[in-house]
Amino acid sequence: MDAVDGLNPFGTFWRLVLPLARPGLAVVAFYSFLTAWAEVAFANTFMQSSDKYTLAVGLRTFVSQYKGEWGLMTASSVLIAIPAAVMFLLVQRNLVAGLTSGSAKG
Repeated sequence: MDAVDGLNPFGTFWRLVLPLARPGLAVVAFYSFLTAWAEVAFANTFMQSSDKYTLAVGLRTFVSQYKGEWGLMTASSVLIAIPAAVMFLLVQRNLVAGLTSGSAKG
């Protein structure tokens, strides 16, 4: 087996394969995080006690049949959205690089 630029297999992976795969890995990480973070249907179905609710299902507790605590729900929604926004900021450069990598010659 010929070595690429004198690298061992791990070096080839670390310096060649991983940088090329980074945009795809960033997209997969971001969308996996968002779907897991906002999963309401499964959590609502399978959670039996209110002390184990996920954050998204916990928002449901602010609205009852006769009254809604809209201020508390809005504040909670903003706090719940912060980790998703931080995750997006961390992978944003790789997301944009992956979207534009095949669009131009050069």
